[in-house]
Amino acid sequence: MKLFNKIFKGLFLAVFLAACSGEPELDKKSRLLNTLQDMETAIEAKGLDDFFDHVTDDFKSAKRGWSKKDAERLLRIRLMRNKSVHVHQAIKRIDWLNEGEEQAEVEVVVAVAGTAFSLTDLPTLRADMVKFIVTFKLIDGEYLVTQTEWSRANPADFVL
Repeated sequence: MKLFNKIFKGLFLAVFLAACSGEPELDKKSRLLNTLQDMETAIEAKGLDDFFDHVTDDFKSAKRGWSKKDAERLLRIRLMRNKSVHVHQAIKRIDWLNEGEEQAEVEVVVAVAGTAFSLTDLPTLRADMVKFIVTFKLIDGEYLVTQTEWSRANPADFVL
């Protein structure tokens, strides 16, 4: 009977410890990269609501004076042009602001086309190529876009 109690207690302890361990928490860079990937997936699925779930309601494009609604209208028009949407993004840099994990500025170049493509296709492909400087802020455990600026990109911008 004592052996049974020891085995039972050992199994109980092992199960309890396994249940408490869970998945290791992702580091700040991985969490931010996951957000960028989720945004790319949403665009390819033409899921504007899912995409804009990653944008704060008080989003601003300071240079252009655009709000979240303005950006949504522009993106909706762009996505309506193609039956399908294919995206390739290249992250050029991530700068953590104030030496913490609360805010980050990300430079990312994005190519969007109506057909599947690879980076080698960019010089001859008719794709929208844009360079973004995006500010993310950690809000309720998620990185959300608070501000962005963008300009035209070219195929050379995709070289890391």
